[in-house]
Amino acid sequence: MTQQFWPADMPQRLTGVALRLGLLAVILAAPAYVFLSNFATFEPYLYPLHLLQGNVREVTHTVIVGPYPDYGLISDLRERGVRTIISLLDKHLIYEKSLIRKEDLYAGQMGIREYDFPMDSREPPTSRLNAAALRDISRYIRRHPHTKVYIHCYLGKHRVGDVVDMLRAQRKDQTPSAVEAPVR
Repeated sequence: MTQQFWPADMPQRLTGVALRLGLLAVILAAPAYVFLSNFATFEPYLYPLHLLQGNVREVTHTVIVGPYPDYGLISDLRERGVRTIISLLDKHLIYEKSLIRKEDLYAGQMGIREYDFPMDSREPPTSRLNAAALRDISRYIRRHPHTKVYIHCYLGKHRVGDVVDMLRAQRKDQTPSAVEAPVR
Protein backbone atom coordinates (compact mmCIF):
# COMPACT_ATOMS: atom_id res chain seq x y z
CA MET A 1 0.00 0.00 0.00
CA THR A 2 1.39 3.40 -0.99
CA GLN A 3 1.05 6.34 1.29
CA GLN A 4 -0.02 9.72 -0.12
CA PHE A 5 1.76 12.80 1.20
CA TRP A 6 -1.08 15.18 0.31
CA PRO A 7 -4.76 14.89 -0.44
CA ALA A 8 -5.87 13.97 -3.94
CA ASP A 9 -7.49 17.39 -4.49
CA MET A 10 -4.26 19.28 -3.70
CA PRO A 11 -3.65 20.40 -7.34
CA GLN A 12 -7.07 22.09 -7.42
CA ARG A 13 -6.40 23.74 -4.06
CA LEU A 14 -3.04 25.06 -5.27
CA THR A 15 -4.62 26.37 -8.46
CA GLY A 16 -7.25 28.21 -6.40
CA VAL A 17 -4.56 29.72 -4.15
CA ALA A 18 -2.50 30.78 -7.17
CA LEU A 19 -5.53 32.44 -8.76
CA ARG A 20 -6.35 34.30 -5.54
CA LEU A 21 -2.75 35.49 -5.18
CA GLY A 22 -2.73 36.64 -8.81
CA LEU A 23 -5.96 38.59 -8.32
CA LEU A 24 -4.59 40.16 -5.13
CA ALA A 25 -1.44 41.21 -7.00
CA VAL A 26 -3.51 42.88 -9.71
CA ILE A 27 -5.68 44.66 -7.14
CA LEU A 28 -2.61 45.95 -5.32
CA ALA A 29 -0.68 46.87 -8.49
CA ALA A 30 -3.50 48.77 -10.23
CA PRO A 31 -3.34 51.90 -8.01
CA ALA A 32 0.44 51.98 -8.28
CA TYR A 33 0.21 51.73 -12.07
CA VAL A 34 -2.38 54.52 -12.22
CA PHE A 35 -0.23 56.73 -9.99
CA LEU A 36 2.98 56.13 -11.92
CA SER A 37 1.38 56.50 -15.35
CA ASN A 38 0.03 59.88 -14.23
CA PHE A 39 3.11 60.89 -12.24
CA ALA A 40 3.36 64.30 -13.93
CA THR A 41 -0.06 65.20 -12.53
CA PHE A 42 0.96 64.39 -8.95
CA GLU A 43 4.60 65.50 -9.20
CA PRO A 44 4.07 69.19 -8.36
CA TYR A 45 2.49 68.16 -5.04
CA LEU A 46 5.29 65.79 -4.01
CA TYR A 47 7.25 68.48 -2.20
CA PRO A 48 9.78 66.16 -0.51
CA LEU A 49 11.00 65.09 -3.96
CA HIS A 50 11.65 68.73 -4.82
CA LEU A 51 13.95 68.99 -1.81
CA LEU A 52 16.14 66.33 -3.43
CA GLN A 53 16.43 68.16 -6.75
CA GLY A 54 19.68 69.79 -7.75
CA ASN A 55 20.11 73.41 -8.76
CA VAL A 56 19.87 74.86 -12.23
CA ARG A 57 23.42 75.86 -13.15
CA GLU A 58 25.37 77.13 -16.11
CA VAL A 59 28.17 74.78 -17.14
CA THR A 60 29.37 76.66 -20.21
CA HIS A 61 28.15 79.84 -21.84
CA THR A 62 25.72 77.74 -23.94
CA VAL A 63 24.92 74.78 -21.66
CA ILE A 64 22.67 74.96 -18.60
CA VAL A 65 21.84 71.83 -16.60
CA GLY A 66 19.37 71.02 -13.87
CA PRO A 67 16.26 69.13 -12.81
CA TYR A 68 13.05 68.39 -14.67
CA PRO A 69 11.64 71.73 -15.80
CA ASP A 70 8.14 72.78 -14.82
CA TYR A 71 6.24 75.45 -16.72
CA GLY A 72 7.83 78.29 -14.72
CA LEU A 73 11.38 77.05 -15.29
CA ILE A 74 10.81 76.53 -19.02
CA SER A 75 9.47 80.09 -19.23
CA ASP A 76 12.49 81.42 -17.31
CA LEU A 77 14.89 79.47 -19.53
CA ARG A 78 13.21 80.86 -22.64
CA GLU A 79 13.70 84.40 -21.31
CA ARG A 80 17.40 83.56 -20.84
CA GLY A 81 17.70 82.59 -24.50
CA VAL A 82 17.35 78.82 -24.25
CA ARG A 83 15.67 77.48 -27.39
CA THR A 84 16.57 73.81 -27.01
CA ILE A 85 15.91 71.33 -24.20
CA ILE A 86 17.73 68.00 -24.05
CA SER A 87 15.96 65.47 -21.87
CA LEU A 88 17.77 62.50 -20.35
CA LEU A 89 14.48 60.96 -19.19
CA ASP A 90 13.71 57.44 -20.37
CA LYS A 91 10.27 56.93 -21.94
CA HIS A 92 10.48 53.23 -21.08
CA LEU A 93 10.03 54.12 -17.40
CA ILE A 94 6.32 54.70 -16.88
CA TYR A 95 6.67 57.70 -14.55
CA GLU A 96 9.25 59.39 -16.78
CA LYS A 97 7.04 58.86 -19.83
CA SER A 98 4.36 60.87 -18.04
CA LEU A 99 6.84 63.68 -17.34
CA ILE A 100 8.01 63.69 -20.96
CA ARG A 101 4.43 64.17 -22.21
CA LYS A 102 3.93 67.17 -19.90
CA GLU A 103 7.27 68.70 -20.87
CA ASP A 104 6.42 68.26 -24.57
CA LEU A 105 3.22 70.22 -24.02
CA TYR A 106 4.92 73.11 -22.20
CA ALA A 107 7.89 73.34 -24.57
CA GLY A 108 5.59 73.21 -27.58
CA GLN A 109 3.53 76.09 -26.19
CA MET A 110 6.70 78.18 -25.85
CA GLY A 111 8.27 77.23 -29.17
CA ILE A 112 11.23 75.42 -27.62
CA ARG A 113 12.79 72.53 -29.53
CA GLU A 114 13.28 69.27 -27.64
CA TYR A 115 15.60 66.33 -28.05
CA ASP A 116 15.52 63.06 -26.14
CA PHE A 117 18.77 61.32 -25.30
CA PRO A 118 17.55 58.80 -22.73
CA MET A 119 19.94 57.59 -20.06
CA ASP A 120 19.41 54.85 -17.48
CA SER A 121 19.97 56.24 -13.98
CA ARG A 122 20.73 52.75 -12.68
CA GLU A 123 23.64 52.21 -15.07
CA PRO A 124 27.14 53.74 -15.16
CA PRO A 125 28.02 56.27 -17.85
CA THR A 126 29.98 53.55 -19.64
CA SER A 127 26.90 51.36 -20.23
CA ARG A 128 25.85 51.01 -23.86
CA LEU A 129 22.76 53.25 -23.59
CA ASN A 130 24.41 55.96 -21.48
CA ALA A 131 27.61 56.07 -23.51
CA ALA A 132 25.56 56.46 -26.71
CA ALA A 133 23.52 59.29 -25.16
CA LEU A 134 26.67 61.09 -23.98
CA ARG A 135 28.22 60.71 -27.43
CA ASP A 136 25.07 62.11 -29.09
CA ILE A 137 24.88 65.05 -26.68
CA SER A 138 28.53 65.87 -27.27
CA ARG A 139 27.97 65.73 -31.03
CA TYR A 140 24.89 67.97 -30.77
CA ILE A 141 26.77 70.59 -28.71
CA ARG A 142 29.71 70.56 -31.13
CA ARG A 143 27.41 70.96 -34.15
CA HIS A 144 25.43 73.79 -32.51
CA PRO A 145 28.10 75.83 -30.69
CA HIS A 146 25.98 78.99 -30.47
CA THR A 147 22.70 77.37 -29.39
CA LYS A 148 21.82 77.79 -25.73
CA VAL A 149 20.73 74.39 -24.37
CA TYR A 150 19.11 73.18 -21.15
CA ILE A 151 19.96 69.56 -20.29
CA HIS A 152 18.01 67.79 -17.56
CA CYS A 153 17.13 64.53 -15.88
CA TYR A 154 14.51 64.27 -13.13
CA LEU A 155 16.52 65.34 -10.10
CA GLY A 156 19.19 67.23 -12.01
CA LYS A 157 22.01 65.41 -10.25
CA HIS A 158 22.93 61.93 -11.42
CA ARG A 159 22.48 61.63 -15.18
CA VAL A 160 23.11 65.36 -15.57
CA GLY A 161 26.26 64.86 -13.49
CA ASP A 162 27.51 62.40 -16.11
CA VAL A 163 26.92 65.01 -18.82
CA VAL A 164 28.76 67.68 -16.78
CA ASP A 165 31.68 65.30 -16.23
CA MET A 166 31.83 64.62 -19.99
CA LEU A 167 31.77 68.37 -20.76
CA ARG A 168 34.51 69.04 -18.19
CA ALA A 169 36.67 66.31 -19.70
CA GLN A 170 36.21 67.80 -23.17
CA ARG A 171 36.92 71.30 -21.85
CA LYS A 172 40.21 70.17 -20.33
CA ASP A 173 41.24 69.01 -23.78
CA GLN A 174 40.28 72.32 -25.42
CA THR A 175 40.25 75.36 -23.12
CA PRO A 176 40.96 76.48 -19.57
CA SER A 177 38.23 75.51 -17.11
CA ALA A 178 35.11 77.64 -17.08
CA VAL A 179 33.28 78.55 -13.91
CA GLU A 180 30.09 76.69 -13.13
CA ALA A 181 27.60 79.29 -11.91
CA PRO A 182 24.13 78.81 -10.43
CA VAL A 183 21.27 80.19 -12.52
CA ARG A 184 18.52 80.50 -9.95
